[in-house]
Amino acid sequence: MSHASSWASMAESGSLAWLRILRAYYRAFGRRASVALLRPIVVYFFLTGTTSRPASLDYLRTLWANPRARAALGSRPTLRHVFRHLHAFAENLLDRMIMWSGEEAAFQIDNHGREHLDGLVRAGRGGILLSSHIGSFDMLRSLAKQHGIVLNVLMFTRHATRINAFFERLQAGRNLRLIRFEPGTLDAAFDMRAAIARGEFVGILGDRVWPSEQERTVSVSFLGRDALFPLGPYLLQGVLGCAMLYTSCVRTGPARYRAVTRAFAPEGVVPRAEREKHAEQLAQKYAAILEEGCIESPYQWFNFYGFWRDGAKR
Repeated sequence: MSHASSWASMAESGSLAWLRILRAYYRAFGRRASVALLRPIVVYFFLTGTTSRPASLDYLRTLWANPRARAALGSRPTLRHVFRHLHAFAENLLDRMIMWSGEEAAFQIDNHGREHLDGLVRAGRGGILLSSHIGSFDMLRSLAKQHGIVLNVLMFTRHATRINAFFERLQAGRNLRLIRFEPGTLDAAFDMRAAIARGEFVGILGDRVWPSEQERTVSVSFLGRDALFPLGPYLLQGVLGCAMLYTSCVRTGPARYRAVTRAFAPEGVVPRAEREKHAEQLAQKYAAILEEGCIESPYQWFNFYGFWRDGAKR
């Protein structure tokens, strides 16, 4: 089983019960009390996380090797830093649950770069919103409402059907839709093409290689080590010729986030002979942006599995 599917299976088996508990607790006592409840939950996952714990430590020590990241970390990463990393992930899940319950007003989101999205909306054109596991892509739902757009989110389904169903049941309103991605089928590609043709937007995360994508990857330098990144999002952009924007939404305090949107790839169909090179260049550009995000917000990149090809522990 691949790293990605192992992580998805772990999340599916352990997180659903805690999400249900958190939802009931939040409804009864509010966000502050719910954050306090996270500590014993994180202790449990810290003690049992035989995959996530060493992966987090490897990532944080890789960051420590970068002089620009040391100020944010404060000291050479230990298991104490891993606990903080896992706690940030738990708080991310809590906020995700609150957002999907339709309570966008519970958050303050500082929006930067919205003019890139506004221009496409005024022209009635759709596009791809490229993001990552930094911060919370779900927080962008409130921005979709502000812009009056429909956001289609690509979700991997094979190993997390119950968790995806849980969040889909919480969904309120019609500005967000789910496109289920099942490896080995073309349904998701057709759904994405149709959504963009309707002037809608498709959200894709570009920092995870799913099992069916192993043959469509490129190795690039990320935080000083070689890592595989998928080519699929960029090949799709080259075929459709739609604009691609990079978006992120990082937590800056309790119930407060900073959303950033930037131009990533312009409109225009890429000739077939040039698509592979085009995709590889965009993957390298993406890795550089992701690296900056990790340096700025080291505890908010939530990829808890062995990410680098060399497998070295720092």
